[in-house]
Amino acid sequence: MATERIRKESLAGGPEPFSDSFSGQPKAGRVEVIYGVYAHSLPLGGLTVRQARAELQERMNIDPAALAVVDGAEVPAEHVLKEGQVLNFVRPAGEKGLIRRGKGSRFGCCAAREAS
Repeated sequence: MATERIRKESLAGGPEPFSDSFSGQPKAGRVEVIYGVYAHSLPLGGLTVRQARAELQERMNIDPAALAVVDGAEVPAEHVLKEGQVLNFVRPAGEKGLIRRGKGSRFGCCAAREAS
């Protein structure tokens, strides 16, 4: 007959509930940046919106015509970002896919039909 071992129950494994054990200390100068499907928390505190846009334009595929909105208010490119702020790059509604080809053309898709 096999001998069974009884283990003492241990609840000491794993992180504390509702805590972030990977965060360590909070990172200084973090700004939430949102554009389209992209959302990042990045150390951009102290930079201007212009500098942040230049830094992230390729990484987040930010449209050069997108408006900068900080904490819900449109801001100029010279606005200095502060820790904890939320920076959104927003494209005006109705602009997606609209291509103007000429004075009489309304949409890019119709340009070929109008030319013939």
